[in-house]
Amino acid sequence: MDAQRSLRDYLTLLAIGIVWGGQFLFNAQALQAFPPVTVTAARVLLGAITLSILTGFISEPSTPRTKRSLSVWSLFLCIALFEAVLPLFLIAWGQQHVDSSVTAVIIGSVPILTLILSVFMSKRKGFTAYSALSVIFGFIGIVVLVNPSADGAGGKLMYEMAIFLGALSFALSLNLLERIPHSSPIRSVRNILWTSSVPLVIAALILDKPWLLSWNLESALSVLVLGTIGSGLAYLMYASLTQRCGSVFTSLSNFIVPLVGVALGVAIRDEAFGSKEVIALGLVIAALAVNEAKSLFRTRVERA
Repeated sequence: MDAQRSLRDYLTLLAIGIVWGGQFLFNAQALQAFPPVTVTAARVLLGAITLSILTGFISEPSTPRTKRSLSVWSLFLCIALFEAVLPLFLIAWGQQHVDSSVTAVIIGSVPILTLILSVFMSKRKGFTAYSALSVIFGFIGIVVLVNPSADGAGGKLMYEMAIFLGALSFALSLNLLERIPHSSPIRSVRNILWTSSVPLVIAALILDKPWLLSWNLESALSVLVLGTIGSGLAYLMYASLTQRCGSVFTSLSNFIVPLVGVALGVAIRDEAFGSKEVIALGLVIAALAVNEAKSLFRTRVERA
């Protein structure tokens, strides 16, 4: 049964795209002082702490402990693995030998993979002609935007497959997020981030030895923003929107993220904004419009 979209849902989708599109600016600053594993571990840990603090101020109905609690924690563990631990490693490993533009195209396949997996995993049965056209439009928009060259394509299949598996992991986690109990999304995401932070923090302590690193205030503040907003608040919006609207609709945020990155590059770094950016923007808007065409048409028919 298709849920009726509200203005709140669209604004949440846009907010997720803006937050995760803007994270690249803070990421670049953080990586000037900290290694990638440490940045990732710190932002996930800070996200977990942020949501733990928020749970003290946000009132949500609590569910009594039942025999299903073990299965719920198993779900949290799977989401933590597929949303943070596994894809971050696969993508970082693959990007050692794959251009960032090609990586962006591969990650842009998340909505398509989410849609395909939803046929088997989602209870909402979100696979329709409208949603299929939507992800096609959006993916074409990503290709137009990044315009990947074929220079680095040869001999890198193994690394490209690693990035693709990272995208597949994100798609799996989206469909699993849809199964989180609806009573308490903030506590659910908090538990997922705490579960994700354990292996990441251990890896950072072993590999990077953070206590030996030199750091500056700008990089530390960038990590703080990435953790509290990029991981804490953004993941909360992500999980809440998935529960309300399903994994396919929420996955469309992956089309907004690159466009936000381009917009910030134009505004802050004076990068060029040419015809390909305009075309890509139009295709992404078309993707969002087509995805909602069925519900909009149904509403108009009911009012007639």
